[in-house]
Amino acid sequence: MKTKFSWRAFISFGLTWGILVILVSGVILYVAPPGRYAHWVNWELAGLSKEGWQAIHTLFSLGFIVLSVFHLFAVNWKAFVSYLKSKTTKGFSKKRELIFSIVAVLVFFFGTVFSLPPFQTVMDFGESATNSWEKTEERAPVPHAELLTLTELAHQLDIESVDEITRKLDSHKIVYKDTHTQTLQEIGEANNSTPLEIYEIIEKKPANHGQGMGVGRKTIEDFAKELNKSTDELLQMLEKNNIDAKPTETLRTIGENNGLPPRDVYKILSE
Repeated sequence: MKTKFSWRAFISFGLTWGILVILVSGVILYVAPPGRYAHWVNWELAGLSKEGWQAIHTLFSLGFIVLSVFHLFAVNWKAFVSYLKSKTTKGFSKKRELIFSIVAVLVFFFGTVFSLPPFQTVMDFGESATNSWEKTEERAPVPHAELLTLTELAHQLDIESVDEITRKLDSHKIVYKDTHTQTLQEIGEANNSTPLEIYEIIEKKPANHGQGMGVGRKTIEDFAKELNKSTDELLQMLEKNNIDAKPTETLRTIGENNGLPPRDVYKILSE
């Protein structure tokens, strides 16, 4: 024989599971890394991102409130009204407890609002635990750099042309759609990688970058002075190698216009 479904038991079980999930998700969010770092390294715990844990905490909190309302109005409403009537008739017999509860709520409220100890101490500990995730070597160049496009990142890194970035991505077989709308986060997701790993590829210097450090920013006129040669002489050397250039152009610009890395242009000029 089937027993009648008990809404009272259902709501009680739901409230129990709900408070457990809210407790666990609350602790995780209390010590989780800041959003800028979580997005930069694709932080996850138990297969869930920070946004995933936030969603669980929010929705279970909402569910807990709904069940609590049902618990009061649908299950225990008669008992609750009867209790209020009896207390109104006899007067509150627990006045001291009532006053103490109000005082405790006010202390917690104003202690939190005005950042008083020990309430601020609890918040400071959470902030410290949150910031402990972020390592200096993994720090993004700017907050929420994962939302930058390749064009915007080139501007942030003071790179004259985004082509320098795309060449590095191409050499590492990184797939991307365009440089103006696709963000580092989207590129990372498309390549099963993190924005940090994409950025490390972009920022990494070539192995032979030691010689002629910064030569890409120098113009033909700058090299003419350094090498004690005339500008025309250097332009003729480039022309012999089928390289078009102007005296005021940098080696990086010349290289990009002729499909060469700046170091190759530098080698020709140094011969």
